[in-house]
Amino acid sequence: MGRAAALIAAIALAAAAPAAAAPGLLHVGDSLAVGSDPWLRSLLPGWDVTTSARKSRPTAVGVAIIDRRPSLPHSLVVELGTNDGPRSAPQFAAYVRHVLALAGAKRCVVWVNIHRPPYRGVSYAGFNSALDQIAATSPNLAVVDWNGMVRSGRAQVGSDGVHATAAGYQARAQAIAQALEGCGSQRAPGASHTIASAKKRHKAAAAPTRTPRPKPKPAARPRPIKVYTPSATKAAPAAATTRLSAGDDGTSPWPFIAGALAVVALAVAGYLLARRRRAS
Repeated sequence: MGRAAALIAAIALAAAAPAAAAPGLLHVGDSLAVGSDPWLRSLLPGWDVTTSARKSRPTAVGVAIIDRRPSLPHSLVVELGTNDGPRSAPQFAAYVRHVLALAGAKRCVVWVNIHRPPYRGVSYAGFNSALDQIAATSPNLAVVDWNGMVRSGRAQVGSDGVHATAAGYQARAQAIAQALEGCGSQRAPGASHTIASAKKRHKAAAAPTRTPRPKPKPAARPRPIKVYTPSATKAAPAAATTRLSAGDDGTSPWPFIAGALAVVALAVAGYLLARRRRAS
């Protein structure tokens, strides 16, 4: 009877114990977030994802949504800026800093930078530069280099030059998930440490000339997270096989070899013909 009671008590305790909380994520953005959200959810199984995404949403509206929330999860993904005027880069930078202040130093913020054609002759380089400059001094801000991904051909956009293709949204979500992983490892236990200062030792009288031990150098601070792009597999250069048979100047030696063989063949033919004439 005692064993049965102990077993029942153990089962009751196990049932009452709270399950480990799933990592939380708030995903706020515009139509690009609408396209990337399904892929992002599939890449983050077990995460508790809350999404607020709407077409043509400017940064001010998206930041206000974050501002109104009573509490924030551990991680935030922000896809805003594409619907702002490119001349408002200073205001955009202020919005980024405001979101970081709301998040605090212990939360990860992933922000996707901007790729779109210039608007009325003005590019969005100022927005992307603002993100890079803020990320350089904010270890918990990770910038996904969507602009670099599109320019390098690692992601594709449609004919409007703004919205991604299906494969482009998948690549975008993969880069966001990679940035989230980097934010988590940045603050993981054991990721950084400080070496304790060495205790002072009294000099021994018998060894006055003993060389003191060098002081330990302080551990380097973890580098701030800046830009994430998906890892690309480098293909072998197409010219590698032809380069093996090329000369030092990059030209192929086969035309010269063929010409030399033709000259030899003609010389042998002339020799055999002359020999046949002498024999006859």
